[in-house]
Amino acid sequence: MPSTWSTRRTNGKTTYAVTRFYRTLTLIGFFGLMLTLLCWIILPERSVLFPTATILALALIPLLLPLRGLLHGKPYTHAWNSFLMLFYFTFAVGELYSSEHFDFYPALAVLFSIVCFIGSILFIRFNAKVVGTSQN
Repeated sequence: MPSTWSTRRTNGKTTYAVTRFYRTLTLIGFFGLMLTLLCWIILPERSVLFPTATILALALIPLLLPLRGLLHGKPYTHAWNSFLMLFYFTFAVGELYSSEHFDFYPALAVLFSIVCFIGSILFIRFNAKVVGTSQN
């Protein structure tokens, strides 16, 4: 009983398109998380003693490390990026849990970190199939 999924798996062009889709999904989640963190740190009113520059550096410098590899579509960087997204996911869930009221920015950070994580994992999976079919 042939299913549409098995025919898609064997078709190289479709697998390549799926790989590109998950790479794009990863980049959307990555840049969405970066923009969310920027807005979360800069936009709300804070005390004068709040070290905005330090918090920005601590939040965004780890995101800059895998940026080049993600833009070039390197599978190894996508793998490490998935580990990094777990940290941001954990941080945002902790912020949502500890807040007395619903915050929009931690909810967006959870959403974008999940999107980036799933996109990275599935990009690695389908990219291995594309590389495997191109070598045969």
